[in-house]
Amino acid sequence: MKSYENIQDFLEDDSFKQWVLRGDAEQDKYWLEWLNLHPSKAELLGQAKTILLELDSSSKKWTEKGKKRTFSAIQSKIKSTERLQNKPDRYEYKSYNTKLESRVRGVLVVAFLIMFGAAMFYAFLPRENADQVAMNLNEEEWIIKANPKGQKSTLQLADGSNVVLNAESELRYRREFGQSHREIYLSGEAFFEVASDSLLPFRVHSGDLITTALGTSFNINSYKENWVQVQLATGKVRVLNVSAKDQSVDLVPGEEVVIGKDSQLVKSKFDLNKAFYWKEGVLGFEKVPFQEVVESLERWYAVDINVQNPPAYMLKISGEFKKNTYLKDVLESLGYAYNFKYSIENKVVFIQFKATE
Repeated sequence: MKSYENIQDFLEDDSFKQWVLRGDAEQDKYWLEWLNLHPSKAELLGQAKTILLELDSSSKKWTEKGKKRTFSAIQSKIKSTERLQNKPDRYEYKSYNTKLESRVRGVLVVAFLIMFGAAMFYAFLPRENADQVAMNLNEEEWIIKANPKGQKSTLQLADGSNVVLNAESELRYRREFGQSHREIYLSGEAFFEVASDSLLPFRVHSGDLITTALGTSFNINSYKENWVQVQLATGKVRVLNVSAKDQSVDLVPGEEVVIGKDSQLVKSKFDLNKAFYWKEGVLGFEKVPFQEVVESLERWYAVDINVQNPPAYMLKISGEFKKNTYLKDVLESLGYAYNFKYSIENKVVFIQFKATE
């Protein structure tokens, strides 16, 4: 098998492009085998894949005039920024010529243009035009499903998979989803029930993790910065950490994996009977730090919470509230148990802990 030393090697490889952009089943087998043989290249591959998808989403609607203007802008930027030439995994710029212009007109160009093309395209357009182009590209190339605070939704994807999307969460996927690929991007929290398809693996990108499944159900929580949790309900999934060289784990039902600020995967077990209450509208906490409870309540009820005189120690909250429990009743119960008073003014909640003697 070919050895890939930098991002450019991936981006100029036809089989890699087919795998990423078309979800080619034959290439999927090849690249999974390649990753097993070259675990140290997992991070490089992940970077190349992200670049390729972003370019594909932002470059299809460029006009010829826009392409040339973008190329000229990048050419000037490169010449005035000498420090970029010495950075690893960056393409060494070569002089403008007919052959290179031809490659720019294609979807896949030299790696440097791939990395900076979209950003420079918007940077050198008038602001109002750039905003309009960005809006049109999102509308035409990507499907975005998003919930604000206080709202949850159930979605059925084109491949037959079902998703329960939590409040303050977003799903994003290209319009060819279910036909040539099943790549989906999550910000926030969602529960997935994946339809079986042996030719198109179902992959969820969340932070530095890629969770792959064929037919299964699992929950992903990525609300916190630099923290992602994957919990498996049924079937089997493989979770790949693209920020590490050789980290991937397989999960069976009742197992979870978490990645934190140290970028290391930590595998453990969880309670299947309680883990997914949220999608049924049940609010539950099991020894959860108070600040995380505050954030959950803000998300759940679409309010802002102001905490006064918080306890100096690490307060952990436990409690369970049935579906459609009013915020007032939740605060009444927690306030009695954990010794605080509250008041509600429109969409703002004030919590004041009682002074301890």
